[in-house]
Amino acid sequence: MCRIYGSFGGPTPGPEVLERVADAMRPGGPDAQSLRRGDGWSLGTNRLAIQGVDHGEQPFERGALSCVFNGEIYNHRRLRAELSAQGYAFEGDCDGDVLLPLYELYGEAFVSRLEGMYAIAVADRRGEPSLRLFTDHAGMKSLYYYISADGQRLCFASELRALSRFPDFPAELDPLAVDRYLGGKAVWGPATAHTRVRTLEPGSVLRFTGGTPSVSHTTLAPAEPDWPEGHPTVAAAGAMLDALLGEEMDRMLDADVPVCVITSGGLDSSYTTALAARRVPDVASFNIAYRGDWPADERHFAAEVARHCGSRHHQVLLDPADFPGLVERFVRHLDQPNNAPHSLSTFALFEAVHEAGFKVALTGDGADELFAGYGRFVKADRDGSASWHRAYQSTMAAVPTAGLERLYTADYLAHVRAAGGYFADRSGDALAARVRRAERSKLETLLRYDQSERFPYYILRRVDHLSMAHSVEARIPFLQPSVMRLAHALPASVKVAGDTVKAPVAEAARRWVPASVVNRPKQPFTLPVAAMIKPGEALYDMVGDSLLARGARCRDYIRQDTVRDLFRLQTESPGAYPAETLWSLLVLETWLSAHHAGPRTP
Repeated sequence: MCRIYGSFGGPTPGPEVLERVADAMRPGGPDAQSLRRGDGWSLGTNRLAIQGVDHGEQPFERGALSCVFNGEIYNHRRLRAELSAQGYAFEGDCDGDVLLPLYELYGEAFVSRLEGMYAIAVADRRGEPSLRLFTDHAGMKSLYYYISADGQRLCFASELRALSRFPDFPAELDPLAVDRYLGGKAVWGPATAHTRVRTLEPGSVLRFTGGTPSVSHTTLAPAEPDWPEGHPTVAAAGAMLDALLGEEMDRMLDADVPVCVITSGGLDSSYTTALAARRVPDVASFNIAYRGDWPADERHFAAEVARHCGSRHHQVLLDPADFPGLVERFVRHLDQPNNAPHSLSTFALFEAVHEAGFKVALTGDGADELFAGYGRFVKADRDGSASWHRAYQSTMAAVPTAGLERLYTADYLAHVRAAGGYFADRSGDALAARVRRAERSKLETLLRYDQSERFPYYILRRVDHLSMAHSVEARIPFLQPSVMRLAHALPASVKVAGDTVKAPVAEAARRWVPASVVNRPKQPFTLPVAAMIKPGEALYDMVGDSLLARGARCRDYIRQDTVRDLFRLQTESPGAYPAETLWSLLVLETWLSAHHAGPRTP
């Protein structure tokens, strides 16, 4: 696991510039730093040593090929054996050793043989020099890039704040990013908050040759299961899923450093914990909760799972009085605004994992998006009204469009309308068009839309950036190709069986997880902001001090009178809408302040 960066084309940046780029993301790779520069190219890494600790120095090189790599290749042992049979020799046991031999043999198609998570850069100086950037099928590892104003050089990095250390970084903020954030809870890719900076989408290949970029995408073909009864059933799907996740867990627990598991108390993380505990006696599990009595507290479910599975349980407790400082820290590491309240919890949880001596943590992310675990999927699937898509998109917005009408300043509202209208409305319309054109079911279309458009940027960027901020690698069993291919092969009637959402996961987990967890109503892992943004709480004071200050940086976009009304409403009658809106604006204001954007003087 590493943080990677580099440039291709034009004058090669000096070592001092590249050192600043590397230093900006040192927490994601504290174990070793390496850099190679040539005529018109540079590649560098910060290494978090997980596999083949004593070897694996990057960039990997074979003749006129150089490569840097962020991620883990879980099938590297099988690939190494295949390559050895073809005459390739290896030293050590680093998973990245297989990349250039595979590229040499198969060209760009080599990524189809990789199982894991990755962002890869290959500088190919054979013939006409070119740079190729690759991302995994799910988009688990981030990669940002821009092309210089003269079109001659491409610069890339794993984190935006590192990319911004290049001298010609196009720092101009895209004003519409504010609407995209509030309409989608995060800035969905491939565009970013900066006008000329982009992120590589899941399953993408970017080529940069002679100053010309091109991007193509690959997709995972659905599995072709051999159903015991001749047709798909929940029982058979659950058995297949359990077998696949067992195999993936065997590979994910293969590391040269300690591995732990995140146990929120929900079904997916509890199932992941049980699978790990069957293979590693006394595996460490981590749960986070808040001092005091708060709604939606799941710590007792996590403790029950730990007792049931025999894990060595770590209960992390946060003091809400410390939240203002945590907000400042996690927003800076996220690179772009993201309204998920539990980003704060996630950031603190990975910090505790690091302090306990772990470099790898298994998570249960992805099951809901693959197997229809959210009620919004089912509700939208069954909604036959003409406006179903607008209602659905509003569930994914930080602030519904009706609220934005009152929230935006007149000037900003005019700007949004001139650009085509609210992001949420345009996204909802695009989704409706996709459903009309799709050959697959409406439910599956909703899931694929989520997997490609929302999930990588709202959830996976959060997991990647907040774990690596503490030198922890997050491994995600549900997002491995074998599991995703099975999910894509299942019909809607198997994913949602009657009133049971995510039915194959529940079926698979039933043998290993307490019934109280399998059968409990779904509850999101979140921060209870409605209860925490009220008089007497630290977050309440922070919201008031930040958003109501005369020098607030979001004043170019947000009406101060509406913010005061929301704050007054939350003070007098705390509720979900004003609290979540205020939280979203707090994240925006903190992000603008960290990036010195927006109004500067009272």
